[in-house]
Amino acid sequence: MQPSAFRSLADPIYEAFYGLTDQPFAITTDPKFFYLSASHQQAFGELLNGLRRREGMLLLTGETGTGKTTLCRAVLESLGSRTFSAMILNPYMSGAEVFRIVLRDFGLVSPEDLRRGTLANADVPQLLDTIETFLRSLVAIDSHAVIVLDEAQSLSPQVLDQIRLLTALEKDNRRLVQVVLCGQPGLLQTLKTEPMAALNDRITRRVTLAPLGSGEVHAYIQHRLAIAGGMHSVTFGPDATRVVAELSRGLPRRINLLCDRSLEEGRFDGVTVMTPDLVKRAARSLGLQEPPAMVPAEPPATDESTPAPSLLLGQISEPTTRRPWVRAAAIAAIVAVLSAGYGGYAWSMLSGLAVPAVQPVERRTGSLTGPLDVPSDDEFRALLVRRFYAPPAPPSAELPDNPNQLN
Repeated sequence: MQPSAFRSLADPIYEAFYGLTDQPFAITTDPKFFYLSASHQQAFGELLNGLRRREGMLLLTGETGTGKTTLCRAVLESLGSRTFSAMILNPYMSGAEVFRIVLRDFGLVSPEDLRRGTLANADVPQLLDTIETFLRSLVAIDSHAVIVLDEAQSLSPQVLDQIRLLTALEKDNRRLVQVVLCGQPGLLQTLKTEPMAALNDRITRRVTLAPLGSGEVHAYIQHRLAIAGGMHSVTFGPDATRVVAELSRGLPRRINLLCDRSLEEGRFDGVTVMTPDLVKRAARSLGLQEPPAMVPAEPPATDESTPAPSLLLGQISEPTTRRPWVRAAAIAAIVAVLSAGYGGYAWSMLSGLAVPAVQPVERRTGSLTGPLDVPSDDEFRALLVRRFYAPPAPPSAELPDNPNQLN
């Protein structure tokens, strides 16, 4: 007889342990799990209104994992059964291959017909003519068609331009087909290029999908658990939800990954409330690193023998963001003082004046195997105080002992 630990490992996946009727965090685009965050609700309304108004071309962009495909499926489902739709998920196809998928999704041909039928070897003009004939027949039954091009940033410019030709088809002042370009933010830059100018001008609505806010992650998790029948059997604690929000950056796909693995870890521990430790354990198994804690930088070491220049250098003691400027100004001042000192010494030799020369700054050098010994910011400030801001010495017949204090 197997030990209990082995029998636990042989149990079904965690859905049975928590009494769930479905996988709550599966990486799928099932519209029934679609959650209307503030950004998703706005994007959903924009796309739905644009399609109901029969606008020719719409654009949806968002970071990877924000749920663009799920959103598009939810919008298509909301249009009703009288809408013929096609969804292109593979962008690495030629124009002819894309149009064959469109015909298949519209229900005009079967996959077998595409492989062996008359359209198997049809070229782009023939496929476009077949699609146009079908679209014109929809006007009589008060129906229309929508084509969604997912991952459109990877489509070739030639395919995008061929799709543009479809949006020009009209009958009785009605557009025969509508196109939704769905892609990552890089698609915006692609559309700004010269070959895409004609396509870019046809876009009537531009929608951006943002990640979930930190306050929306808990509601998102509870929504998916409720759909899967786990509203009361399992939950994520507030601290665990906060860790999920930080690690996922609000991206629904990452939230799904973290929560799915956390529930699996919770099943092994036999708990129904997810904790931060379980989420972090799940993150490590997925290769997601916890955000590093902010460690305050230590102040640079100072020379205790150097007087603090807080009053004299109030304008120089700036935040660290201005230190490169401070160092450059300090170096320029030192060079000017040194030049003046050596110049004064040469003039005194010619005129017979006994003016002591300013002692040059010791040159620090490095080697090919080590970095240069660059003076710290405080050393530059202290040197600037001694060389440039030193107060004048009282009148005296004798020269001061400290050659840095010149009258």
